[in-house]
Amino acid sequence: MKVVALTGVDPCAARTPSLQGDGDTVGGRFVNVARRYAERPAIVAGDRSYQYGAISVAAQQVAAYLQRQPGFGVGARVALVAPNGPEYLAAFYGASLAGGVVVPLPERIDAPLLRQVLADAGAAWTLTDGRGADRLGAALAAATEELNVGGPAPADVAPAVPTGGLTNRPALLLYTSGSTGRPKGVLLSHGNLLSNAESILGYLPIRPGDRALALLPFCHAYGNSVLQTHALCGATLVVAGSATFPNTIVDALDQYEVNSMAGVPELYAGLLRCSDLGVRKLRHLRYMTVAGAAMPPSAALEVAARIAPAEFFVMYGQTEATARLAYLPASELRRRPASIGRAIPGVELQIRDEAGVIVGVGETGELCARGGNIMLGYWRDEAATDAVLKEGWLHTGDLARVDEDGFIYVVGRSRDQVKIRGLKVSPQAIAEALSRRLRDCQIAVAPFQWRGSARLALFAASSRRGPQLLHEIQRACAESLQRHERPAYIEMMERLPLTASLKIDRYALACRAEQRLSELEAQGEPAAFTEEAA
Repeated sequence: MKVVALTGVDPCAARTPSLQGDGDTVGGRFVNVARRYAERPAIVAGDRSYQYGAISVAAQQVAAYLQRQPGFGVGARVALVAPNGPEYLAAFYGASLAGGVVVPLPERIDAPLLRQVLADAGAAWTLTDGRGADRLGAALAAATEELNVGGPAPADVAPAVPTGGLTNRPALLLYTSGSTGRPKGVLLSHGNLLSNAESILGYLPIRPGDRALALLPFCHAYGNSVLQTHALCGATLVVAGSATFPNTIVDALDQYEVNSMAGVPELYAGLLRCSDLGVRKLRHLRYMTVAGAAMPPSAALEVAARIAPAEFFVMYGQTEATARLAYLPASELRRRPASIGRAIPGVELQIRDEAGVIVGVGETGELCARGGNIMLGYWRDEAATDAVLKEGWLHTGDLARVDEDGFIYVVGRSRDQVKIRGLKVSPQAIAEALSRRLRDCQIAVAPFQWRGSARLALFAASSRRGPQLLHEIQRACAESLQRHERPAYIEMMERLPLTASLKIDRYALACRAEQRLSELEAQGEPAAFTEEAA
């Protein structure tokens, strides 16, 4: 495997806060697992298989390299720009072993955004693979150095593993963009990562030796949780298949005898529309999971029916919670398809009103969480941290209710609500309501600005096109939504744009609506308005 280091950013641009604590580290845990399962494949990529022992040696070589660099120390930020693969594992656990804070970024990140994030994080080192080095080295005018990893380790290559007080020290800085498109850093500790992994292992049937399809990018919270839960228990990650061509996913499940798969709702929407999932018998598949956004209950039930007797788990979480907060047992899906379930092991959930009082059964309030997986805070943003972390509780911003059996239902997101003509609306709730009416369409609703006012744009991806579908969408809007909830712009697309984490890119959709309306107005052409905007 080829790992390349890029340097060229001032390592003193930002400093990690001093934190105290005791315990284990993610890198140390991986090395211990690798000793136990040295001959077992840690990751399979194409026709190549990489054993735990080889990845562990490569990680220690990366760690030793970093510790030799002037200015490197515990808490130093190390960017990681690489696709899912053996290089990613070696770089991630190597930086962790050295005491660094990993800053994972999408493999196709463009140079201007990369420079912005590197400067904000104060990352003086960037680890990548060979292709990333060719693309980013010249763009960043950075010095490059190829690390000799993957072969037998010299006797003196072992890094000096930092000890003492590391559990609560930063381990991971995840940048996530919200509706504004502006990157925001979520700082997670070694303890956060290990706590979240142990909680997930407490309810998902992940076994040493399992094979999991790794479709989700490791550089995002959900994909990172798939990495940690499997790599830290001796399972095998399989890198194969493409969300762009859904049937390749089914091919990979079959060819590699995969036991499990994690996906976001958009990925499953593609599988339901454009693959033979459910036609082919997948003898080794035991379960699938979904998280990352709300999934229409009808879609969750259809996936569950297609993969039976394998199980389907609906899960809920946030990057600020390392990944996971709640899950719905597969046995409850048919009875409660709209529920996110109950708290995962080790996490406490409460639903509170605006005064901070726990609400009763059926009442709506904000979902709050407490546990070992809750983030340290937002990177270099104390005000934003204080706004969501209060007395040890994470205020998720999601509005929810609980039923008489203790199962939770998310009904909207307070932070994503927008005012249309002075009234609050939830784009997510609107999309879900329309999805129940238009089951063969994938619906996204994005707020945007038009002539100084907030409006809603609706985008529908379907195999059907043309005036008849537009008429059905407009009729569904008229019959299912209040007047102020109806979209001002409607567009049908072949597929909805996705972010690097495979979620619907609502920021891009909002920009598209603004641009298209401006173009149509300039050309004197009518837009696909509903009666609300006419």
